[in-house]
Amino acid sequence: MSSKKEYIHYLIALIIGLVLAFALQPTNGLTEIGVRVIAILIPILYLWLTTNTHWTSLLALALLIMTQAMTPNEVWAGSMGHFVVITIITYFLLNIALKETGVINKIAIFFVTRKFVQGRPYAFMAMFFASSLIIGMVMDNMSLAIIYIGIAGSLCEEIGVKKGERFYICIFLGVLWTNVIYSIASPIAHALPNIIMGSAESQLGITITYPQWLAVGVPFAAIMYVALMICVRIFNPDTAAFRNFDVEALKKKYPPLDARGKFASIVFICVVAMVILPSLLKGAFPMWGYWNSVGVVVPALLAVACLSIVQIGGRPVLDVPGGLKQLPMPAIIFAGTVSVFASPLSSEATGISLWLGNIFRPLVENLSPMAIIVVLIIVAILMTNFLSNTVTMVLFFNIGAVLLANGSTNMAMFTIVISLAASMATVTPSASVPSPLFFGDGHLNMKDTLVCNLVFVVLSFLALTLFCIPFASAVIH
Repeated sequence: MSSKKEYIHYLIALIIGLVLAFALQPTNGLTEIGVRVIAILIPILYLWLTTNTHWTSLLALALLIMTQAMTPNEVWAGSMGHFVVITIITYFLLNIALKETGVINKIAIFFVTRKFVQGRPYAFMAMFFASSLIIGMVMDNMSLAIIYIGIAGSLCEEIGVKKGERFYICIFLGVLWTNVIYSIASPIAHALPNIIMGSAESQLGITITYPQWLAVGVPFAAIMYVALMICVRIFNPDTAAFRNFDVEALKKKYPPLDARGKFASIVFICVVAMVILPSLLKGAFPMWGYWNSVGVVVPALLAVACLSIVQIGGRPVLDVPGGLKQLPMPAIIFAGTVSVFASPLSSEATGISLWLGNIFRPLVENLSPMAIIVVLIIVAILMTNFLSNTVTMVLFFNIGAVLLANGSTNMAMFTIVISLAASMATVTPSASVPSPLFFGDGHLNMKDTLVCNLVFVVLSFLALTLFCIPFASAVIH
């Protein structure tokens, strides 16, 4: 973005903030503090969508304190002190260990070098996308996007297809689709589910556990995987070049995992088990009750320590100082800032929830709660494909929390479903954080992918309304 455009956006944000601060009246349930919060939030949302999410997030924290919308301790505890921040940091370090010991590459190559893949291009793509989806359920989506873009490029080179060819586009489109699916289907190592789970607990008093989220997210991911393959068939790429792909030759280029890779794999499997099992078995054994009480981050912290202590080949399995240098700090700061806004948005001191309810309730008073959810899903899917999925998720969660309050709606179900809807962001380069990696480097362009992306979005809507709503209502209480 040019400097001139940036300054124009800064000026627009400033004007928006001043107009809201002086023109918005503390009426209809909104308080003076609420006016200040809105005068901060709306311009910051605008800057997030048009410029960046790093220093603008830091500015938001400062403004929350300067306008006395929140105290300094409330801001620090609710942002950088929020559990989502330490979750991202810890699991990112574990992901680095898996990446640098070759575990991820090995799993991906294992999937695409099965004998039945030889000479079968659609079997190859199905296995490659399955590997991305399965690994992604327990790994940070941004770092895995980078890894899989590299793997996809190498595989396309092996096959003999180049940028712009439909087979090449299809491979990268599938990687993008799996990325948006697992980024929300699993809370393990993913910021989006953890942000909204924190909001649900602080605003609605609802605790959604990892197993509960996975109980809905995993079946949804499986359905969307089928939808993905349907879209691949509709795209119908030319697969003639795949005749040159030699499964056995590729397999020989990737030797078995060494001791470092095996140890990192075992430790990570233990972490996943300790994240899922305690909440399932807490009533059966006191030990599991204890581990459930310490939360999902502690097992990962212990794993980081373990991988740092154990040395194989004369060096630790995980180089923590080196890993910390790779942390995606803009994403971490953004996640913390999004989390801190949950408090003033739901606080009685601001009156924002009451104010929103008084505005929107007359518009939907004749709709059933289920119809309201469907409308919110539609609008969220449309918005997230042009704006930030994180912002869309938080915005529509808060709108739904107001419109569905004091009713019979299963709010845990709504929290998960609206989060899934807000993450189906694949159409434009600005739709999600990893999107520019796919569109910006010329792997994809909107012209060649628009039709297939629209089909994918429609299928995601059908999956959400026909499956996720009734299924989540049945399994989450």
